[in-house]
Amino acid sequence: MAPSINENVAGQVVGCPPGTKRHFKMTPDSSIKQVASQTDAESIRRTLHDMITELQKGRAEVQPSRYWIELNKSDQGMLYAAGYDNFKQTVARHYFTWTRIWPWDPQIRFLMSQLPVTATLANMFRTFSPLKHTHLSLAESLACNFLSNMVWDYAVKTCPRIDKLSEPATGNPPRILRNGRLISQDLANSALEADFVLANLPASLEVRRICELGAGYGRTAHALLSLMPDARYVVVDIPPALYVSQKYLSSIHPGRKVFTWRPFASYAEIKEEFEAADLAFLLPSQIEMLPDGLFDLFVNVSSLHEMRIDQIRYYFTQIRRLVRQQGCFYLKEWKVSRIPYENVIIRREDYPFEGWNVLNEREVRIQTQFFEAMLQKQ
Repeated sequence: MAPSINENVAGQVVGCPPGTKRHFKMTPDSSIKQVASQTDAESIRRTLHDMITELQKGRAEVQPSRYWIELNKSDQGMLYAAGYDNFKQTVARHYFTWTRIWPWDPQIRFLMSQLPVTATLANMFRTFSPLKHTHLSLAESLACNFLSNMVWDYAVKTCPRIDKLSEPATGNPPRILRNGRLISQDLANSALEADFVLANLPASLEVRRICELGAGYGRTAHALLSLMPDARYVVVDIPPALYVSQKYLSSIHPGRKVFTWRPFASYAEIKEEFEAADLAFLLPSQIEMLPDGLFDLFVNVSSLHEMRIDQIRYYFTQIRRLVRQQGCFYLKEWKVSRIPYENVIIRREDYPFEGWNVLNEREVRIQTQFFEAMLQKQ
C-alpha cells in the first residue's frame, strides 16, 4: 500500500481508528521550521551515510523493512530541516508523542474512564497553554497539550516512580508545564514501562547490563538508566535513530563512559572498550558478533511489530542467545498490526515465545491496543 500525500500510516492496527496510529508525512511538514544550519545538516548527512553504508553490509533480516525505509526518509528530512536540537518536536512524533487525537481514540477513552471528570475539564483548559509549539501546527500543539496532560495525570496517579524522573530540556520538547515542572507524554509512558519492568523482574536477578533493540531517541533508556543507575546500557538501532539516541543519551548522562558507534570486524577488536563502557551504541548488523549471555535484561518497545515475520524470528533468536540463563526480556507491541507496503499482519500469537517463561503479560495501560510482557529465559 503506497501512501498518498499526508496519509497516515505506520504501526497501523487492523480495525483501529486513525487516531491510534503513529503517523508520518511523505512530503515536507510545513509546521517544521527550517532552522538547521548547512554545516549541521552536512554533519548529520555524513554520519548517517557512514551508518547506512555499514548497515547495508549486514544480512537481509537486519535491513529496514520497506515501511521503515520510508519512515527513515521522513526522519532524516526532519533532522536536516530542524536539526538535532529540535528532535522532540519532530522525530519524536514518530514514536509516542501523539499530536493527533479524536474523541473515539482508545487512549482518550481509557484516560477519561480512569481519571475524574474534574481532571479532564482542567486539562481542557490546559490545552491552550502554550497555544502553539515551534515545530507543531496549531492543531497539533493543542492535541499534544491535552493528551500530554491527560497521560501525565494518569501516570502520576498510578506510578510513584515518576517522581524520580525528569524530562530533559535537550531536544526542545514541547514546553508543557505542571507546577513549574516540564512534563511530556514520553516521560509518562517511559515511567509506566519502567515501572512494569521493575515490578516484574525476579528478585534474584541482578541487572548489570541491559540491551534495547529499537530505542528510538532513547526515552525508555533514559528512564531505566535513571532508576537503575548502576546498570550499563547498550542501544541497538538503525539510523537515524541510532545517531539521535547516541547524541542524546551521551549528553544527558554525561558522567557515563560511552562506546560510540563505529564499524568493527570482530568482538575481540572492541571487547575491552565495549565491556568497560556504561553506554554503547550498535547497528543491528553488529549484534551477531556479541558473545552469548552478555545481557541480564533485553528491552523492545514498539518496533518488532513493524517487521516481517522472518525478522521477528531472527531477533528472537538473537535475543535469546544474548540474554543469560534466567535473564529477562521485556517487550511492548501492538496486539495486531499491519505492516505498510509489506502486506503483512502481525498478531500477538505470531511472536515466538518458545524457550521463555511468561512472568507477566497484560494489556498496556493507556495504549490499550498494545500488550506488554516480561519473559524469562528458560
